[in-house]
Amino acid sequence: MEYTAQNLEYAVSVFYNGEQVERARAHAWLTAAQRVPEAWNFVWELLQPTKGTEIQFYGATTLHTKILRCWNEVPPESYEELKEKILQAVFTYSNGPKIVTNRLCISLAAFILQQGTTDLATLLRPLSAAENMSLLLEVLTVIPEEYNSMTMGSALRAKNRASLHQACPAVLSDMLRYLQTVYNDYSAEPPSEQLIQSWLNAATCACSWLTLGGEDAIDADAGAGNLADRMPLCRALLSVVHLLYTSNECVSDSALDACEMCLAALRAAGGGPEASRYAHSALQLISELTALAAPIMQRDNVPNSINEELLSALITCCVALGECHSRALVQAMEGIGGMEAQQEGARQMIELLLAAQAAPGYYPLHETRSNLVFGFWYTLQDEILNVMVDTEKMNPIWQTVFTRLLDALVCKSEAAEEQAMSTDDLELLRCYRQDVADTVMYCFGVLGEWCWSRVAAAYEGARDNEPRREAALHVFLSLADAAPHQRAPAGLLPLLQHAVAATHAARSLRTLNTALDCLGSYASWLGSLEGGGCVLAAELVRGAGGALARSPAPAALALRKLCADCAAPAASVAPDIVHIARVHLQNESGKRDVWVMRQLVGAAGAALAAAEPASASALLAQLDTALNQRLQAQSLEPLQSTGAGECAATLLGALQSRPQLADQLFRTLLPSLPALAQQPALVEPMFQILKQAVSSLVDDCKPHIGDIAQLMITGFDHKPCPAGLDVVKLIVLVLGGEWSECGRLVHACVCRTARAVAPDPTAAPELTEALFSLLHALTKKKPQHLDWIEDLLPELVDLGCTCVRMWEASAARSACGWLSSLAVAAPRALQQSAPALTAAVLRCIGGVTPRSHIEPLAELLLALNRAQWPQGTGLAEWLPSALSTRDFPTQHATDAHKRKFIAAVIKEKSSKRRLLEHVQEFSLVCRGLIGTEYARQTLASKQLVT
Repeated sequence: MEYTAQNLEYAVSVFYNGEQVERARAHAWLTAAQRVPEAWNFVWELLQPTKGTEIQFYGATTLHTKILRCWNEVPPESYEELKEKILQAVFTYSNGPKIVTNRLCISLAAFILQQGTTDLATLLRPLSAAENMSLLLEVLTVIPEEYNSMTMGSALRAKNRASLHQACPAVLSDMLRYLQTVYNDYSAEPPSEQLIQSWLNAATCACSWLTLGGEDAIDADAGAGNLADRMPLCRALLSVVHLLYTSNECVSDSALDACEMCLAALRAAGGGPEASRYAHSALQLISELTALAAPIMQRDNVPNSINEELLSALITCCVALGECHSRALVQAMEGIGGMEAQQEGARQMIELLLAAQAAPGYYPLHETRSNLVFGFWYTLQDEILNVMVDTEKMNPIWQTVFTRLLDALVCKSEAAEEQAMSTDDLELLRCYRQDVADTVMYCFGVLGEWCWSRVAAAYEGARDNEPRREAALHVFLSLADAAPHQRAPAGLLPLLQHAVAATHAARSLRTLNTALDCLGSYASWLGSLEGGGCVLAAELVRGAGGALARSPAPAALALRKLCADCAAPAASVAPDIVHIARVHLQNESGKRDVWVMRQLVGAAGAALAAAEPASASALLAQLDTALNQRLQAQSLEPLQSTGAGECAATLLGALQSRPQLADQLFRTLLPSLPALAQQPALVEPMFQILKQAVSSLVDDCKPHIGDIAQLMITGFDHKPCPAGLDVVKLIVLVLGGEWSECGRLVHACVCRTARAVAPDPTAAPELTEALFSLLHALTKKKPQHLDWIEDLLPELVDLGCTCVRMWEASAARSACGWLSSLAVAAPRALQQSAPALTAAVLRCIGGVTPRSHIEPLAELLLALNRAQWPQGTGLAEWLPSALSTRDFPTQHATDAHKRKFIAAVIKEKSSKRRLLEHVQEFSLVCRGLIGTEYARQTLASKQLVT
């Protein structure tokens, strides 16, 4: 269809109003139309005021796309004409529609940046009339935004960066002039809507210019002035917020938008790496911000505040400035470096953020602002510890601050009744409590072991308030990883006893679950204690066991952790735990949670491993009989997931420290396994059982290895899977040199897997990855046994060469790893396919696979270069041969690029890092990205990492 205005209008109409299939076709055609040279002409027809808004918007979007993507089509002598047309279009749509005006302003910004002009004022002079103020502000606002998002070469970016830095002072000065009307007298009547909108526009523009990203950020050296120079702008922004707040009981609509944007601009002006060099100005700004925020917080920091959005914006601003200037805050609070005069402002900032963290009401029902402060406490704690390295002692003021913070966290961890919360609210609360847990550890960094005493006092002070006690237990749970082994800080033991008591007396399920989590999380700490710890551990085990009926999953997990880490108490209650596990196994209703059953079986296995051999053997006989019965039942109904195989594997793993018990269990299970091997749905659970059996028995599995091998081969006949290949790998590593039939097993399993994968490796990427992982282990660790699969090597090499090109990263990496090890261990097996493999690697580097795959491809090239090939062959021959083809791997790679790459690769035989840099650069060349800002950043980051 011809690209005429009439056809384009019809396509736009179809896109907005047609059926789904028609809309997709219209979208594809309209997208293609934006790239054709004729678009430079038809956009002006589509931008006629008589056209519909959708058509005008498509025209404006097309103009922007052409400027961004097809700038090379514009001859330099046409630049002036194009600029005049864009300006005329901007004037035409000065009164809307808004989406068209915005897109045209963005197009003008793109035009300015494509020219890399150094005279921004001259270009924008047509917009400088008073009646065009809103247009000028919009164009000025989108110029930095477009600069941040545009892809441009390094030279053009440098030219634009210099232009923006040069223009920034004048732009910020103009924005200050617009904002200074806030100092007029508004005692008679509040500011008009038009004036508020002008403040919003000016703040938005200032924020845009102050937030140029990364190394392009405006700084003092670029002429934008330091933080002290920006203080008049910051005060004007604060004054806007103060005026709008005092003029409105509820700050909403445009007034709220203006306040939020002013605070965003304040963050940009007072933040950034440059601003942190001006500590005195920063503390002055913080003092003025807290002076503004304090009365607002005092009035509106209540549940369900009518000014929740304004409070959130204020807190966000305080957090941003506090994090940026954390060193200045800490030094001012401690009176270091002559900053005693600024101590009051720093103290007010800390007080303000403590109040925000302790916002009244339940999160997220009554407030959604306390979650904004969490990151600040990490930054503050880190800075305090850094200062302490210099001073060698902790200032007592921080113990007071973080004690109050810990008390606030206990309070804020409290949750409302679950029936009062929606599913989304519950998820928000879960994430919030995780943030609380992280922040508790920041408190521990300052307060140390005194945290347990403080939390114990909070728990005991809650008395009959169960939600508050549950919150204290949650904070106690957060401290579990910090518990010092082999000793008990004050407060820890009482809290653990409170948790045990809660498993019996808790009225709510939330409290019970949190108490059980505490029992399990402190299991490893209990296991480190001697003497008295055993008595308490036994109480914990009984508490977890007694809660199984009310809260199966948390109780089962706690029981497993306790049995694994506390051997003596677990052994003493082994009969009870085995009984519980056997009851769950014998339950045929299918209603029991398989995960719960696995935890209980794991707990029973840990208890048996700790028990006396005689009693453990008798107890295991009860358990393995029930487990065997469940396996047999599952083999009759393979599609019914009863988890018998997973439970058997879990029990074998738990008995790893007691090979005699593991052998007893495996002997009992062995007669039931052939039935599993013949059911595709049960093959993988059977492989999990065999894997745990081999890893638990190690050398003691020799009497069973014949049966295991037959089960393996039968299983692979029905369903090759990654778990089975893991078992083969384990057998090779454990018994490869001692068992004569190992080669037959490896050959059979590899052959069946390769034939299953070969038709379409992408259909089973995990199986493909596991196959090459096995081959890599065999080739690297047992290269003398490659003759086991000698007849399969040609087929496997071909498959590996194919899989190198897979998009699934893990599978491709695994294939590259095996081929690399094969090139070193047995180059003759790879020699015939090596030229084709070299070409395949080059295609992948050139763009056939994602750039995230480059590293294993570089390692493969290095291995091919290092390999001992027969005389006259090698990578020095294959690489130039493959690259001699025209436009290979892509048309972007010139002969000069290829010669440089070949020389670099052939020369490099030792350093993976240096070769990776060469491959990375050649990949950028082949993909047409070299010379772009993206390429510069990619190569720079790679060099930084390496």
